[in-house]
Amino acid sequence: MTLEKKEGEIIPLDISQEFLSKDSADFNRFLRTLKDEPALSIEIDWVDKWNARRLKAFLEDSEALNTGQKRTAAIRATKEQYMQELNVFASGVKWIEVK
Repeated sequence: MTLEKKEGEIIPLDISQEFLSKDSADFNRFLRTLKDEPALSIEIDWVDKWNARRLKAFLEDSEALNTGQKRTAAIRATKEQYMQELNVFASGVKWIEVK
């Protein structure tokens, strides 16, 4: 369950482990169980371009956008990895630079 800060700001539920441990179909089924959560977040290390694209899809999910669910996503990646998927990072996935 999502926690709330004292000021009323919602702290997103971290589902990073579920994102990494489930394939796309299982993860999407899992997301449907969280449809009533007001906010979700995922922060992962770079794995490959396919995981980066899955993370982009997580942010752009039209069902979540329609329900007002807030989603945030970040990838810890090197400059070289970042350059492989500029579109992912331009779409709203935050880049956390790893040197």
